[in-house]
Amino acid sequence: MTRVDEFNSFYSSTFAQAVQVTYAVCGDRRVAFEATVDAYRRAWRDWSKIRDGHPLGYVRSEAWKLTAFSRGTHPLRRRREEDSDTGLLEALAGLSTDDRRLIVLMTLGNTDLEEASREVGVPAEEGIESVTTALASLESTLGESIDTIERRMHALASATSALDVPPAIAVRTAAKRGRQRNTVLLVAVAVALILGGGFVVTDGDALASGSALPNREKIGAQRNDILLDSEKIDTSDLLSAKQVGQLDPLQKWKVDQTDQDVNNTMPYATCPTKRFADKDPLKVFVRTFAAGGGGTERVAQSIEVSHSDKVAAQAYNRLVRWYSDCEHPRVQLVDAYTVRRPFGDFQILRLRSHRSPERTFTVGFSHSGTITSTLVHEADGAVGPSIESFARTLNDSVARVCADSGGVCTDSIEVMRTDPPRTSIAPQFLGIVDLPPIGDIDKVWAAAPFSAATNPAATQCDNADFTGRDIESAAARVYVLYQATNLPKEFGVAETVARFSSPEKAKSYVEKTNAKVEACGDKNLAAKIDQRGSFKSAGFSGKVWRVGLEVSKGTKAYYRMSLMRRGSNVAQVTFTPAGKLDITQKEFTIVATRAGTRLRYAPQ
Repeated sequence: MTRVDEFNSFYSSTFAQAVQVTYAVCGDRRVAFEATVDAYRRAWRDWSKIRDGHPLGYVRSEAWKLTAFSRGTHPLRRRREEDSDTGLLEALAGLSTDDRRLIVLMTLGNTDLEEASREVGVPAEEGIESVTTALASLESTLGESIDTIERRMHALASATSALDVPPAIAVRTAAKRGRQRNTVLLVAVAVALILGGGFVVTDGDALASGSALPNREKIGAQRNDILLDSEKIDTSDLLSAKQVGQLDPLQKWKVDQTDQDVNNTMPYATCPTKRFADKDPLKVFVRTFAAGGGGTERVAQSIEVSHSDKVAAQAYNRLVRWYSDCEHPRVQLVDAYTVRRPFGDFQILRLRSHRSPERTFTVGFSHSGTITSTLVHEADGAVGPSIESFARTLNDSVARVCADSGGVCTDSIEVMRTDPPRTSIAPQFLGIVDLPPIGDIDKVWAAAPFSAATNPAATQCDNADFTGRDIESAAARVYVLYQATNLPKEFGVAETVARFSSPEKAKSYVEKTNAKVEACGDKNLAAKIDQRGSFKSAGFSGKVWRVGLEVSKGTKAYYRMSLMRRGSNVAQVTFTPAGKLDITQKEFTIVATRAGTRLRYAPQ
């Protein structure tokens, strides 16, 4: 098929749907038609760039942009559109731009939530929250059920069904002339912006302000100003000492300090490299709480108000990443939890510092609208607050601000244990935060890539080789306490991850290798296999051994080794002790189990 034929086929099969979507979003049939035709002209000019992507999404987005630069909807013309559902269009006009586009794309556009969110430019988690809120608003405004509203949405297609579709050759020909016309339009736009500080193009007055136009003319040009709502957020929206008290009811909690300084860069907790995840927050609040009676417990709550939902979502992801990538001496990630909510999940991580005194950190991350919130509880010892009470307090911290941030409030939550969030680098491997403390060494583990061809995790008992024809890919990493002194060069952790051509091939390889390890003591008199164990979780399973090899008469070198499988992926982890600098088999099994959970992030 030639390039022209390819475009012609795309144009003829998608034009009707594209103009329907544009009409439902902007509310004017003629403006929608002209913007859609112009969008296809742009698509033809950029066809070589967009043909292999999602060209229909490109056309819909371009058409929407063009409606903002097109002439305004004339009220006389609107009244003559007797076949239009003006009631529904007016109700849609009351929604924010993004919400309106999401609903239209998911009905007339026949797209799923993920695709619609991507086209609008919002995360899928934010998209479902926005759609839920917008549909509730339409139900309230129109006094009808969602099913009825959906039928009315699809019925909007009849308003554009009688439009004559220009021939494809006319669109392609006009595309050449369009470059010059668009340049003139952009110049006019720039002049209007400079002179008027903003514009709405109308039939007779290019510099008329939005407030001077009838409400019907502003459909598609309005957006609920979340920033104005966010301005209402102040210190009264922070948690109170009474609310924090549910984390440890035996303590008498008090507010220690409340800080609103955007320029303060000092981190308020372990792991984060900066105080705030939003690089340019609109507002910030950090409140700390202290337990009375000279206790060691401490709580910190942080709220960051961003300029948009999108920026807040990015800040949320950055916050989680700071902890999943945590690189502090003797700090280890213990557990991870997800707090299920109807309008977006929260995450909770529990970390432990093995310094003296031992200290436990419970950290929760939440996001609602333009707000990103962090809650941190610290206490000496190996026990923190119950995850259920911490989750309720975390939800309370959001409930106080969600309405003012454009979010959705709920008391309905469910806490469940989950896999840790992915690390930024080599997420299919163990992270630095997964590795245990060694003896009294107060240094940070460091990781480096290694050739999988030589498999640094192999021992003499398994001789595991990940270079066979059934292997699609393989990589390895070694972990060392590089700043520690007087450690033998062989001390450390090695891990190799390989992807097989099928789960069956991976399973067969693991079974054969396991059998070799078990038989090693019988075939090699210098070898001894002990401290056997196994572990299993949802999606993966593995075994652990301690392998002893005689290096001289009466002297043995020991290795702790594990082999595990998750689908088509296999990982081998080996820890080489150095004398008394060892860990127990229980501690090694915890590390091996974590390696199994990390395999979920292996490339598929």
